[in-house]
Amino acid sequence: MTSSLIGAGEYNLASKFRPGGDTLVVVFSQVRVPAGKFGLERLFAGTSHSLLLLNQPVNNWYRSCGADIDRLIVEAASTAKAARIILYGSSMGAFGAAAAAARYPDAELYAFAPDFRIGEPGSQSAAAGLAKRSGEADLGELLAVPRRGMARVIVPTYDPYDAGVGARLADLGLPGEVALVPLRSSHEVHDHLYSLNIIRKVTATFRRDIFVEAAVRNLLVSSIDWPAHARFAAARAAFDAGIDLDPDALVGLLPDTNPGLILLAAEAAKRAGDIGRALTLLAGLDAAIAGDGVLSGLAKRYLKEVPRRRIRLLEEVGDIAASRRLASEAASRFPTDEGFAALAMASDGNPISAPSSV
Repeated sequence: MTSSLIGAGEYNLASKFRPGGDTLVVVFSQVRVPAGKFGLERLFAGTSHSLLLLNQPVNNWYRSCGADIDRLIVEAASTAKAARIILYGSSMGAFGAAAAAARYPDAELYAFAPDFRIGEPGSQSAAAGLAKRSGEADLGELLAVPRRGMARVIVPTYDPYDAGVGARLADLGLPGEVALVPLRSSHEVHDHLYSLNIIRKVTATFRRDIFVEAAVRNLLVSSIDWPAHARFAAARAAFDAGIDLDPDALVGLLPDTNPGLILLAAEAAKRAGDIGRALTLLAGLDAAIAGDGVLSGLAKRYLKEVPRRRIRLLEEVGDIAASRRLASEAASRFPTDEGFAALAMASDGNPISAPSSV
């Protein structure tokens, strides 16, 4: 492989090229991939594709480096004699891939959980410290550019912001070459698909339909109520803005168990001072996860959030013994998590500060 580093500061862009077949896959790293590393590199290590890996270690959502990205793609496509270009990324990488897709209408796009606009409230880019810029194209504008290559936007419906992105895109009436893929998953949807061996089947040849592969594992939301998911996103935004919400009304927003919605309802109950209701909601969610093959297959870092919140709430109400029992159960479910193990081994006398992993 050949590597390069371009620019400095927010323009910093690292790349690595591996020659292979006449399908060129351009992989945009996700957030927090350190300098010298490239996101999803292991996923493509065993494929025969030509591979261009990109990373912006300063986590700037590939702003201000479109010209450098284009030059690298042109060079890689020429070397590979590429008959097919696929732009691929998750989260930060998904937005970078979508931005490039607007400049390469013949390329195919796989964008997993992209932000709608860089720096807007609730987005991953805002959480990373980025602010909106006047005149900067949003995801809808990028996908509205006429294209010939298929663009697939994978929407995890358990994340309120991501669900809202899907609802906004659905409302725009985008070209037929843009397909929304709503899945029963969290923002960590790419990890989820990887753990179920779905994504490896897709990326091996890029001939398998991700709709079909997700449907086989009951992940695809085949008949989705986008307006209801828009209300879910709006509720999250309202709550974050300080507006008090009715937990019971929240639970009724969507017909099926949606962990993100129940987590929000539990937060609303806690804010209202009804910690008992919050604990009941979280305990019910934990039970639903245990009894559902799709929910229990979500990314572990997402699933851990449910017992973590229950433990904190039990400590708040002074039920230290119950919090330790729950920590012990969580340690059994997640044996590599030292935080749960530490809480489970603590004495029952007084609350202790939860380790960083909890």
